[in-house]
Amino acid sequence: MRPSAYIIHENSEWTAPLEFHLKNLNVAFVDWDMSKVNLLTNTTPPPGIFYNRMSASSHARGHRYAPEYTAVILDWLSSHNARLINGKNALSLEISKSLQYKRLREHGITTPVSIFCQSPENIMLAAKQFNKPFIIKHNRAGRGLGVKLFQNSKELESYVYGKNFENSIDGISIIQEYIEADPKVITRLEFINSKFFYAVQVDASDSFELCPADACNIEEKFCPTNPDGNKFMIVKNYNNPIIQKCESFLKANAIEVAGIEYIKDKEGNFFVYDVNTNTNYNSIAEKKVGLFGMEQLAKFLKSELISKTQ
Repeated sequence: MRPSAYIIHENSEWTAPLEFHLKNLNVAFVDWDMSKVNLLTNTTPPPGIFYNRMSASSHARGHRYAPEYTAVILDWLSSHNARLINGKNALSLEISKSLQYKRLREHGITTPVSIFCQSPENIMLAAKQFNKPFIIKHNRAGRGLGVKLFQNSKELESYVYGKNFENSIDGISIIQEYIEADPKVITRLEFINSKFFYAVQVDASDSFELCPADACNIEEKFCPTNPDGNKFMIVKNYNNPIIQKCESFLKANAIEVAGIEYIKDKEGNFFVYDVNTNTNYNSIAEKKVGLFGMEQLAKFLKSELISKTQ
């Protein structure tokens, strides 16, 4: 059997750009869609490398238990000392904001004040800790699903006890301080091989759902910092001390491919609020600067496959 790069995922729209570049580089790959594939864990894994890009938002696409099955598969691969890229620890962080924030703080990275809650009563009790606007979000979400802004606990109460309340798929909600930025943009740092690749600014003025994948960003939207009009804008020659802290965090947690999102408040303080281990890239923004995340990722997978088979 020919050694191949195995892509572990649950959304083919997100893997199509990567497969395109793997084909261009003549890299043998196999699609392992965790919502469809059936694997026998009492056998020996096939030769090659295994790249996990399972998403915390899989339930939003009807794949409720794909992460749980992925955990089983990653454990099986680990027991055979397979070369895993974004292995079990990456998956654990992908599906838990609480674990993300704990590990980020261990590396001196500031996160917003957050309280984790498991019931409407618990949520309302947590909201009393805030005397400024706050947001509610899901512990396991992705794409900004379930994020809503409230000015006070009375507004929150109407939502939490109303028919439109969206509970997190794992039953854990987060009450988090609202960080106001000026202009209203977030910065997403992209890392490949646990090394910084580029930074992209994203317009956050009209939505908390900020997935950069082309499948999620059908139309170009205006970004207040970008005169060209795209919602996503790659910042050339970006430099920030937070990059070194993020690289240290990723290496310590065996995460090799990730997008880390932060926001800067009016006083210039940085707050990291999300780690995406199934990171996507926006082709419109990339074409303008000549940097291509999926191409770089494909090259990384090729080098790892060559190294594994030598």
